[in-house]
Amino acid sequence: MFLHHNPENPDSDYVPNATIALPVICNTARVQNPALSTANILGGTIVQSTESRAIEFFMSAHTFHNTGLIRGHFEYLSTFNDDVMNEQRIVASLRAVALAAYATKFQHVALLKKARQYYVAALRHINAALLSCHEAAKNATIISILFLNTFEALTCESEDFPCQRETHLKGVASILDIRGVGLVQSRPGLQLFRQTLLCISVTCLMRSFRIPMGLVKLHRHTAAYMDTSDPAWKLSDIMIELSYFRAMVKDCTLCDPEKIIASAKEIDHNLCSLAGNMPEAWQFQVIELVTTSELVMGTQYHVYPDAWVAGVWNNIRTCRLLLHGEIKQQLESVLDTSLYDAVQYQHSVIIMQQVVSDICASVPQYCGYLPVKSGSVSYTQTVSNGIPAIAGIYLLFWPLLYAGQMASSEYQRDWVINRMRYIGETTGIQQAFVFEAILKRGVDPVQ
Repeated sequence: MFLHHNPENPDSDYVPNATIALPVICNTARVQNPALSTANILGGTIVQSTESRAIEFFMSAHTFHNTGLIRGHFEYLSTFNDDVMNEQRIVASLRAVALAAYATKFQHVALLKKARQYYVAALRHINAALLSCHEAAKNATIISILFLNTFEALTCESEDFPCQRETHLKGVASILDIRGVGLVQSRPGLQLFRQTLLCISVTCLMRSFRIPMGLVKLHRHTAAYMDTSDPAWKLSDIMIELSYFRAMVKDCTLCDPEKIIASAKEIDHNLCSLAGNMPEAWQFQVIELVTTSELVMGTQYHVYPDAWVAGVWNNIRTCRLLLHGEIKQQLESVLDTSLYDAVQYQHSVIIMQQVVSDICASVPQYCGYLPVKSGSVSYTQTVSNGIPAIAGIYLLFWPLLYAGQMASSEYQRDWVINRMRYIGETTGIQQAFVFEAILKRGVDPVQ
């Protein structure tokens, strides 16, 4: 049932050091009065106390809080009215994901069974909604599918779960295609779209698929409503380009090694340009350790303004890993390697080593290990920005998986494996244990 068992009292209020202490009431604009119960979130529906606690836990620990920024990851939930939150598919999917989050964190086997029952009910309601274009296109349907996508990460037990999540994301992509430009003309709609696009982009890059053209067109339309100087927005452009590159290599539309390498270097140049021109507010500090720690790989780690900024940096690095991995593979396939090719090969190897080290250097912040330097401002006062520690972890999985797969030494790979297990133990997110198993076996999760 659980890939890792932690024999703690499941009813205790224990919160591990790697996470931020959680408030009793979810921090959303919807709940104006702290005395209001979580039943308000469900439009007045009476919820049993355990389910109420689970929903409060999920809302406060697993979702970004709405600070006015456009990042996605459920930060828009507090902006939707009862007409949306009362929809049966929302109620069932929220209970499913909330109970799953609570059950996996605190080892409630019975609650996980209940969560799966709500999951099945949510699928039934969603499938019924999909029979009507009008119902399918509603925000409630999109949100419900995104809840179930998170449910998969929380509860997955097998290495084929990326394929299972892909089914949900294909459904959302089709719905966004129906909604069209109207979706992104409001802030909540933009937040919904940004969350969906990032999820689909990562899945497409992992599986070497093209990001659907409907989403690409919708992304271009968002330029009229967003700050296009935002590094996250710029990165989306490059990830779209990279998805098409990887798909063309996979289906042999692009098969000449010289052209593949040239295309990869061009995309990498765009990534380097983005990283080299980050705004001051997006810069990070490199901290040297006085004494070594198993929580830090090597002797230094990074401190970022918040988990979102760290996530964008890590996505840049992961894209570069994919590109230089492809360059390295293409050069290995060329038997008569010139001196120039040998230099390029070594250059790619060095870049991959540095990128893996940089991803690993971000892990201590995600895991709550940030000793404060003398004279500096406390981390807890400066970097939350509405992102609870557990919610931020979702941004780390993809980069850390590829860092482990492309690590240059057993030491690096073992360190990543240990961090994956630590994340699973402290958050309950079962995806961490699956990725740990994938790295131990040395297999590609999407082949």
